[in-house]
Amino acid sequence: MHRSVKEYINGYAVCQKIKAETLAPMGLLQPLSIPCQVWDDITLDFIEELPTLHGNDTIMVVVDRFSKSAHFLTLTYPFTAKNVADKFMEGIIKLHGMPVFIVSD
Repeated sequence: MHRSVKEYINGYAVCQKIKAETLAPMGLLQPLSIPCQVWDDITLDFIEELPTLHGNDTIMVVVDRFSKSAHFLTLTYPFTAKNVADKFMEGIIKLHGMPVFIVSD
């Protein structure tokens, strides 16, 4: 019966148009400050589920917001916070020092 009701609601156009939102309203977006110095303000993200090469299947992408230069650091999934911190120390902090701001999702 649950499946029948769900199929009926999904197929009924009025239900789709008036469907109640179940998520909390999003907050207002705030612009990021303009960076003043190279490698003081960076963004960090991961590209996962890539084909395995030399045992690595994830890329950690670190981009300097001022110069737009980037570093691509390889990781193996599943990775831990310690693995990420070690790669970050080795690939970013050792070369550019500790950033003031890190923006990530």
